[in-house]
Amino acid sequence: MVRGYLLFPVCHYEISIGNSISQKYICAYSGVYMICMSIYNSDIIYIFLFMLSPFGEKKMKRNEVPEIGWLAILVIGVVVAAGCIGGKDGSPKLVQTGSSTVLPLAVAWAAEFDGAEISVSGGGSSHGINSLLNEEADLGDASRLMKGSDYEKVGGDPSLVTADGQATGPAPTGVWPHKWIVAYDVLTVVVNNNNDYATRLNYSQLYKIFTDDDPVVYWDEVPGLGSTSPHRKIEIYAPDEASGTYDYFFEEIIPHWGKDEQQADTRLNSGDGVYHPSADDNVILNAVQSNEYAIGYFGFAYYRGNTEKIRAVSIAKDDDYEEPSLANVANYPMARPLHIYTNGIPESGNVINDYLRYVLSDDGQAIVPEVGYVNLALVDQFLVSSQLSKLGA
Repeated sequence: MVRGYLLFPVCHYEISIGNSISQKYICAYSGVYMICMSIYNSDIIYIFLFMLSPFGEKKMKRNEVPEIGWLAILVIGVVVAAGCIGGKDGSPKLVQTGSSTVLPLAVAWAAEFDGAEISVSGGGSSHGINSLLNEEADLGDASRLMKGSDYEKVGGDPSLVTADGQATGPAPTGVWPHKWIVAYDVLTVVVNNNNDYATRLNYSQLYKIFTDDDPVVYWDEVPGLGSTSPHRKIEIYAPDEASGTYDYFFEEIIPHWGKDEQQADTRLNSGDGVYHPSADDNVILNAVQSNEYAIGYFGFAYYRGNTEKIRAVSIAKDDDYEEPSLANVANYPMARPLHIYTNGIPESGNVINDYLRYVLSDDGQAIVPEVGYVNLALVDQFLVSSQLSKLGA
C-alpha cells in the first residue's frame, strides 16, 4: 500500500505515454508510483497514477487505482502542487528524449536530480540523436552508437562520425555531439510462457528466425529444434527501425551489419509480414504473452518487471548458453552500453554538466540496478572516473 509520506515532490514533468508526449503535469513520486495532476491555466484538470515499473510508465484509469482512495490522491496532489509551485520557479529546464530503453533510467534520474526541471520522453534512439542534432533537445538518449546516417539526416558529412559513435566535427546545425556511457543493458530475447522448446537459442538459430536469408517459417524448421517443436508459424514482435535496440540486435546476429557487405537483411524489411514492429515495449510484451508461437526482444528491465508473463531465452554466441541477468553481464553475449549524447562537453557550472555528474555519481549509479540495468562500476570502474574527469569532477 502506498502512503502519502512515501511520496516526494517532482515538478512539471512531460510524461511520455507510448510514442506521444503529454501535456505538463505536477507530480509526486515514490520508488514505485507517480501521482500526477494535469495542469492548465493553474487549474487541476485530471489526476493520474503512474506505476514506475522497471520498464517505464503505465497510465492507470480512474477506476483502476490500486489500494489508494481518490481522497488520498487529492490530498497528496494539493500538498505536492503547493510545494512545487512555490519551490521550482526559475529552475533551469532541460529536454531529454530518445531511447525507450534509456527512458526508465531518465525518468528515475530526473526525479532525483534537483538542479533542473527535466522534460523526459521516449521515441527511440534515432529520435533522440536527431533531436539533439536539430537543437530540439539538450540530452539525446541512445541504446546504440551514433552513425554517419544520423549526420546525413541533417545534411552533414557521415564521415565525421567514427565507428565508436563519436563525432570528429560539428553537424551543419552547429551541434557537435559527445557520447557518454551511463549504464549497461542486457538485451533479452523472450518467448511465450508455454514455449518449452525454444528456451535456448544460439546466434545461428536467431539468424534463421529474424533475417531474410532463407528464413524459417515454422518452429520445427529451426535448425536444432526439429521434432521437439511444433509445426506452427513463427510470429515476431519486436522494436522498429527507429529503435537502437533493433540496430543492436541485428548488429549482433547479421555479419557486417550496416556496411556494404552486409550479409542479409532483417525479416522486417523482407516484407513477408512475419515481423510486427512496435516502438512500444508494452505492445511487444502483450503480443508475446498472448501468442504461444511468438518471439520478441527488448531491454532486460522490461523483462524483469514482467517475469510472470513471458519467458526469457538463454543465448549462445557460439556453444556456451548464458541466461540474461544483471549478475551475468560479463558472460552474456548481448550486453550493451546505454548512452546520453550532449552538444560537446558541457563546461563546469553548466546545468547539463551538473546533471551528468549526478548520473555518473555514486547516487546516480545506485539507481541503475534498481531500475533493472547494470551500473558502470560493475563493468568498468575506469569508465566512471574517466568520464567524470572530462566534466571537471
